[in-house]
Amino acid sequence: MCLNRFKRFLVFIIACVSAGSLFSAELEFSGIYYEQNAYIKNPSMESGFSVQSITINGRSANADINTGLIVVDFTKNGLKSGDQFTLLIKYTDSDVPVIINRNAFASASTFELVSAKIELEDGTTKLHLTIKDEISPMPFYVDQYRANKWVRIGAIIGKGGQEEKEYTLPFSCMPGENKLKIYQINSDETQRFRDITLESPNKEVIELKKIVQNKKAKEIIFTGSTEYIIVDNTHGNTKMRGNASNVDIAPLKKGKYFVSYEGKYKKFKRKKK
Repeated sequence: MCLNRFKRFLVFIIACVSAGSLFSAELEFSGIYYEQNAYIKNPSMESGFSVQSITINGRSANADINTGLIVVDFTKNGLKSGDQFTLLIKYTDSDVPVIINRNAFASASTFELVSAKIELEDGTTKLHLTIKDEISPMPFYVDQYRANKWVRIGAIIGKGGQEEKEYTLPFSCMPGENKLKIYQINSDETQRFRDITLESPNKEVIELKKIVQNKKAKEIIFTGSTEYIIVDNTHGNTKMRGNASNVDIAPLKKGKYFVSYEGKYKKFKRKKK
């Protein structure tokens, strides 16, 4: 009698250990919902399937886990397009489930540029953008075509959402036409961009007045405040950049350089100190 009780007790202990092992591993996956279902390959076992439970953002998922291919419909779980999510999949440690379409939930740009303009405010030029249909909150980058190449002039943190939003970025524009590129970078490194050309409200034409190198001063003097970049003529490395009417070049080592400003450039030689 005692032996039978012991056997039943032993079977109960083994069953409890086996049940506990069903939840011995977890798979966490985060992404953004873009109106795509998640498809999960669910390995089969002698006693059923590997996946034991799925939660979405901490709540039990509305999905059938007793099948070899689990379909997670995010709309049935209360998500809207553009919502961020975290899937937590509990499974047996010997059979790992696979999220088949992971790339469908990576960050993707879908913005539409409604309008863009440059305005002069308190002596500073600013770029004003109106953007809509941002499914994902991703940064916007702004490049300007200067001295025969694209130069990044700033970045704006996108807020996401379908409705129109206003963004502002201070920058030093050139007199006349300004060629700009507004873009976002997807998770696969591809870009979604818009090229625009805007007229500057600032009609002042900035010129390089002179380059001074004597005992009293070593500087580049412009006729007005402007954005500039000084590049090493040997290796093409940027050594100085900023926005000013007078630029102190004393820190530069002896060598050849060129200064880019207002879409133009000027070569110069840094003499001995």
